[in-house]
Amino acid sequence: MKQEIIKKAQNNILEKKLKAENDYENIMKNLYQDENFVLLEKEYTRIIISNAQKESINQKPDSKKEEDLKKKISEYKKCHNISAFPNYACKHCNDEGFINGQMCNCLKKEISSIMLKESGFETLKCFDDNKDTALAPLYKLMKDWCNKKSEKNLIYIAGPTGVGKTYLLQCMANELINNGKIVKIVTAFAMNQDFKTFQKTGDDEYLQKYLDCEVLFIDDLGTEPIYKNVTLENLYIIINERKMRKLSTIVTTNLTLEDIRNRYDERIFSRIIDRQTSITFSIDGEDKRKINR
Repeated sequence: MKQEIIKKAQNNILEKKLKAENDYENIMKNLYQDENFVLLEKEYTRIIISNAQKESINQKPDSKKEEDLKKKISEYKKCHNISAFPNYACKHCNDEGFINGQMCNCLKKEISSIMLKESGFETLKCFDDNKDTALAPLYKLMKDWCNKKSEKNLIYIAGPTGVGKTYLLQCMANELINNGKIVKIVTAFAMNQDFKTFQKTGDDEYLQKYLDCEVLFIDDLGTEPIYKNVTLENLYIIINERKMRKLSTIVTTNLTLEDIRNRYDERIFSRIIDRQTSITFSIDGEDKRKINR
C-alpha cells in the first residue's frame, strides 16, 4: 500500500483532532474568565508537578489531593455544560489514528475511503436497504460472512448484467469498512492495466497494492482484455498469494465457472473452486441464486 495513502489518511484524522481541540479551546475561553476556575486549575497543575517530583525521589505522592482537584475541575465544567474532554470523532484513539502502536479502526476507514475515491466506487450501499425479497437469503449469507471469521476467503459472485452483483459488492464493502477492515475495490479492467504497467516498469507497487489490503473486491472479471504473459500470470499471483496470506478476495463476473476455466487457466480456476476456502454462487433473473458451499 502506498505510504502516501496512509500519510494522507493520518493527516485527515489529525485534522479532525485539531478541529476538536480548537473547538474545545474556544468553549473553554469563557471559563478561563472565571477567576475561581483559573485558581483551581493552577492548584491542580501545582499538585501534579509536586507529585511527579515526589515520585522521582521515591516519596509518596499526594494522590488523594490530586484526584479531588481533578474531580472538582470536572464538576466545574459540568456545571457550565462543558464536557471533560474535546469532542473527538473517534472515542477509541482520540483522533490519533493508532492505539498501542496498532492502527485504529478510524484510520483503516479513512484509508479505505481514500482508496474508494480512487477506484470510482465512492458511493456504497447498505444491506438493510435491499428490497429484493428473493435475494434476502443471499444477502443474509453475505452479511454474516462479513461479520464472522471464516475459512472461506474467496467469494465468487456470477450472473448476467443487472441482477445486482455490484450492488451486493457495495453492501459487503460498506459492512467490512464499518467493521474496521481496509478495503480496496477495483474493476478487472483497471487492475489489468496495472498488470500491464507493472510488466513494463517493474514497479512492484502496481501489484503490491492488491496484496496489502485486507479485503480486495474485483468487479466485472472477464471484461478485461487478455494480454499475453501479463493477465493470467499476474491474476494468478494476486489470487494465489492472497489465499496463502488468508486475505479475503471477492470477485464479481458475468462468466460461469466453465467460462472461467476456458478463458483463464487451470491454476486460476482451481483456486476459485477450491471448496475448502471458496464460496461460489450465481445470481440469475429467475430464482436469483444458486449457491455452492
